[in-house]
Amino acid sequence: MTLDVYRSALGDRARSWLALHADERRRRAVEAAAQKDADGLWSLTEAYLGLYGASGILVSPHTLSAYRTGVTQFVQYAQEHALNVLRPSLDDAQAYVLALLERRKIATVRGKVAAAASLYKALRWAGASDVTPFAGVRVPKDHEHPLTKNPPYSPAVLRRVFGKVDEALLASTGRERLKVQGARTLLLLLSHTGLRIQEALDLAWSDVFLDEDEPYITVRSGKGRKSRTVGLSDRLAVALRSYRALPRRRSHAAAMVLPFRTRAAAANLLRPYFERDGVDEHGRPVTDWRGCHAFRKATGTRLYEALGDFVAVAEVLGHADINVTRSYVRVGSGRANKAMRDW
Repeated sequence: MTLDVYRSALGDRARSWLALHADERRRRAVEAAAQKDADGLWSLTEAYLGLYGASGILVSPHTLSAYRTGVTQFVQYAQEHALNVLRPSLDDAQAYVLALLERRKIATVRGKVAAAASLYKALRWAGASDVTPFAGVRVPKDHEHPLTKNPPYSPAVLRRVFGKVDEALLASTGRERLKVQGARTLLLLLSHTGLRIQEALDLAWSDVFLDEDEPYITVRSGKGRKSRTVGLSDRLAVALRSYRALPRRRSHAAAMVLPFRTRAAAANLLRPYFERDGVDEHGRPVTDWRGCHAFRKATGTRLYEALGDFVAVAEVLGHADINVTRSYVRVGSGRANKAMRDW
């Protein structure tokens, strides 16, 4: 599978640093820091994460991609502000946080800080530095509720989107029809199971069980390496049976449920169906698109409304902490408003 190949390549890259004599590892790390070589510093950080990070070689591609961006941006900041990468002070690190907060959301800033902190763990491992500049930085708490920042897709929005997809399916032929069927399958997969987008991208046909009395899928690449089973709606099971029977152009795609491999490809496929008529004040198309994560929140909310059980919702979504599930589920307001009308 693609994920196995990816992890094998990550292991090879990590071993290339591990195999170096300690003096040579230190020399290369010092040189990369002195030259503010973002690629070289990321290579070192990636090796450290693969060897000694919390998830080790099983770290997700998405996490590594986010950390690479964070390391690169910190190195660019160091270049622009003439910082000594090997010897930044706590004040230097806090100034970097301040600059991030001026133009990014708190949750994003926390991710950038984590990436920069990993860079210095890697530099200490290589013997190139002994500082811990990000150990004492302060990032404000984010008091905005997750459902306010990115609410779930409403049932009305999803009905409208599925209507547009069904219309496109009737009007399409050939390769375009295959593309639309891929979009419809992905929409059903995300909105009827609550899978994370990476879990959907990693789903293989060998993990889809459609011939059972109660069809289900097995998620093997869940967050924190946790696996789980998720039942399928009749509508999704029918769509998967139909989609599986379609010819695929590449051998890799034949093994996987979805033929595309990146989050960007998934977003580009779905985004047009969320556009509405008209433009906003900046001349941009009006859209209901809020990313793939809003599907998980929509699934959680719909499931909680049916069951009234946070534990059951957490099991479906793959949450180890039920408090995380609470932040995904919009509850109370609709039922409360209905009850209060009779007061």
